[in-house]
This record gives sequence, C-alpha cells and structure tokens, in this order.
Amino acid sequence: MQSSTGTIKSLLKRYEYYSIMVENSLGGDELKQKLSFLEKAISALREEDFKIMKEIYLDGLSVTQVAKNCFCARRTVYYRCERIIKRIAEVYDGQFKP
Repeated sequence: MQSSTGTIKSLLKRYEYYSIMVENSLGGDELKQKLSFLEKAISALREEDFKIMKEIYLDGLSVTQVAKNCFCARRTVYYRCERIIKRIAEVYDGQFKP
C-alpha cells in the first residue's frame, strides 16, 4: 500500500499538469482512468475533508494556513490527510493493482 499512497499523493500534487495532459490526449487511457477515479474519490469525501484536501493539494495552501482556516491544529490536518489518502489508496489498489 505504501507505493499506492505515494501514487495518490503524486497524482494530487500534479493534478493540474496531469489534467492538461489528458485534455490534450497526451496522458493515455490509464492516466485518464486514474484521474477520473481520484476526482470521484475526492468529491465523495465529507465536506470538511474535501475542503482540506482541496486547499492543500489543489489550491497549494500550506498546512498552517489550512489549519487556521479549519480552526484546528496542524497535526490534525496532517492526520486527516494521511487517513484520507490511505482510504483512497485501499480502493485504488482494488481497482488498479493486479
């Protein structure tokens, strides 16, 4: 699962880049499927979790800023991100790993 969590983090960190590749038919079907999976997984999160993931990975805010926005500790933001990514990685493994 460790490699899957790394893959999820990589897809999230470079989401815009990969989306542009897919839109311009440069990414291939596998990348398109992975991005579609990731979009569905993120949109299915609870509102607060969705906000945290969006602000960190898509909006590029720091964990400190996200913690201030959510009125919680930085440690809580890190914990929630890791928990979310692990849950997404479990489903990812079932869909994309042989």
